[in-house]
Amino acid sequence: MNRVIFLLVILFILAGNSGCAYMESRFEQRVEPHLDQVIFYQRPVLEKAASGVHVHPVSQAPAQIKAVFFPFYNSPRTGGTHDTGRRIGHIFWRTWLGQEVFSTMIYQDAQEWPGRARAGQTARSLGADLYVMGQVNHYLHGGTQSTTSIAILVNIFSARDDSLIWSMEHAGRMDNRGEMDFILAKRRTWMPESPEYVIVNSLAYELAQPVKMWSHGFMFDQNMPKLSDRY
Repeated sequence: MNRVIFLLVILFILAGNSGCAYMESRFEQRVEPHLDQVIFYQRPVLEKAASGVHVHPVSQAPAQIKAVFFPFYNSPRTGGTHDTGRRIGHIFWRTWLGQEVFSTMIYQDAQEWPGRARAGQTARSLGADLYVMGQVNHYLHGGTQSTTSIAILVNIFSARDDSLIWSMEHAGRMDNRGEMDFILAKRRTWMPESPEYVIVNSLAYELAQPVKMWSHGFMFDQNMPKLSDRY
């Protein structure tokens, strides 16, 4: 009887903690009570490096900006394939689109990486002011069973003269920490279906903020307060 009461107390505490955590997470939290043990699921930890802005504008942005985005370049040496770069480029564009970083944002998909010269020509033909090109510097895909880690570099160029306006990089990783057994409880990691999407979306969101500040009429400041962890 004492064991059952103790399990109920643990269940009540875990359920309360999970309810609080759910407000901060986009993934389902679940507690499974059993007669001899309580199993609770914990969202994975998304670890991110400090983002770096290496090049940024020194003048204010135009009132309206049209930008063209391209698939990210993915060298076989860094892991992944060209399709990996296409997926990451598309996720990055969708995140910036949702953040309304620029007035108009077009994603120009391609079966082959266009290269900077052709990307500039395409941007000018579409009447764009800027074009955004990314590179995957590291890619490890572990799915829901292992570790996924991604590092990206993002360059934004002027379509008028191909000059580099922004250069930024960021990296993140997500681990499946497996199952941990306690005396009366067991902890499991509740992994998202696509850790790749979660990581790239979070990195893109953080990189969007200084560019969005600039495109909305504010000057970028390297000493601006650090962003809170969105994930």
